[in-house]
Amino acid sequence: MMRERLSQWSNTLAYAGLFAIAAGLVAALFMGKMGWVPGAILAVGAVLLVAAALGRPAEVRKALTGRRARYGSNALAMSLILLAILALVNFLANRHHARWDLTSAKQYSLSSQTIQILKDLKEPIKITAFFSPADSAQATLKDLLAEYTYHTDKLSVEFVDPDQKPAVARQYGITSYGTIVFERGARRQDTFGTDEQSITSAILKVSRDEQKGIYFLTGHKERDPEGSGDDGFSAIKALLEKNNYKVGTLNLAMTSTIPSDAAALVVAGPQTAYAEDERQTLATYLNGGGKLMVLLDPASGADLNSVLETYGVRFRNDLVVDIYSSFFGDPLTPLTARYPYSMITKDMTGLTSFFPYARSIERLGTTPEGATITDLVTTSDQSWGETNLTQRQVQKDAADTPGPLTLVAQVQKGNTRLVLVGDSDFAANNVLNSVRGAFGNADLFVNAINWLAEEESLIAIGPKTGDVRTVFLTPSQMRLILYSSALVLPAMVLFVGLLVWWRRR
Repeated sequence: MMRERLSQWSNTLAYAGLFAIAAGLVAALFMGKMGWVPGAILAVGAVLLVAAALGRPAEVRKALTGRRARYGSNALAMSLILLAILALVNFLANRHHARWDLTSAKQYSLSSQTIQILKDLKEPIKITAFFSPADSAQATLKDLLAEYTYHTDKLSVEFVDPDQKPAVARQYGITSYGTIVFERGARRQDTFGTDEQSITSAILKVSRDEQKGIYFLTGHKERDPEGSGDDGFSAIKALLEKNNYKVGTLNLAMTSTIPSDAAALVVAGPQTAYAEDERQTLATYLNGGGKLMVLLDPASGADLNSVLETYGVRFRNDLVVDIYSSFFGDPLTPLTARYPYSMITKDMTGLTSFFPYARSIERLGTTPEGATITDLVTTSDQSWGETNLTQRQVQKDAADTPGPLTLVAQVQKGNTRLVLVGDSDFAANNVLNSVRGAFGNADLFVNAINWLAEEESLIAIGPKTGDVRTVFLTPSQMRLILYSSALVLPAMVLFVGLLVWWRRR
């Protein structure tokens, strides 16, 4: 009697069971977990399906043992095998995954310098970003920080809405949206920048206990690290500060004491001569294992060769002319994209550096014992060093120095390190602001400072600014695009449609 009633209601019970199972799955999906409500609904659905099967056992047995069932079981087995393969591939991809950035400027990849800094982290750093959910910058920052956490397990990231958690905002002393706090133990560093340079700079500052000083010499019309004009070095100062250096100035005519936190001194384009006492202070500093970078322009009144010759190098009194390899055809602005391997240039392959109005560097006949001299930037074989600096037209003659000539050199003798550059314009504001990171001038300068300061782990290509590309079209090209998209393509679709209609009519 019971079986007959179940047989009469089996179809209804089956549909109700399927509906209950579907409803249970939907409920679990919306709740985000398998709670007791979705579980109860799924259980009711299973009971209804079992009751439907008990009402018509013969039909169920036939369905499970017939030809269609066998074919269906084979298809089910193949589907399960396919799902198992996909699950295995997904598991392996999650454990051993790789990513590729196919953009030409690698705009979705961290720079090699940032990756090196992340690999060198020894202690965990907590990043707390205070953003409103409506702020579009939050999504961009999340994607960027995901790249950081991909390369190290020392970073933890938390986003906090100051409106939803005002107590946390007060605890951190947050007064404005967009504040990003970096913490390592008791050290803290705040920033508002959401680009790679700002994030990496903050990580670098909070991860280090000391801040090394880079001092620019003054008193002889040198380049001013505070100067924001075309001939100033404020852009270089900003880059050095992003690398966690403290940038200051030092006048050796006022004091012969080198600051204790000085990692390196920089002589940037002096125009007047140094006094004997100042040169002696520099010589004493170098003899004690000091680090010095000298950028000297042609016809400069500052002669430091008496200090440099002790280390087997000196500046020539010439003007480099390079017709073969020059910046946009200007023979007085030599450029290069090839560098010998050194700690300063090891990551600069493919980057071009140029040097407006440069002088050359020469080695003395005998290299001092224990000294290592490396030519970092050289000109082409067709270049020469013009020694007649008064004539208006330059031309190669017997008195000139034939190429190739050295524009940048590094010297190491014991703990003493020097970098010589026959030009100071290459790192001036007007040059760096005009090329906007497209050339390697800034990287070369910062890498040289990192080597002098014995911060070799920071020597790499730094973060780049966003690459904005604009397509300029002539009027004829714009008309071609307009007519081809608005007329030609629709006409082709219409023609194909008419052709198909004509054949089928």
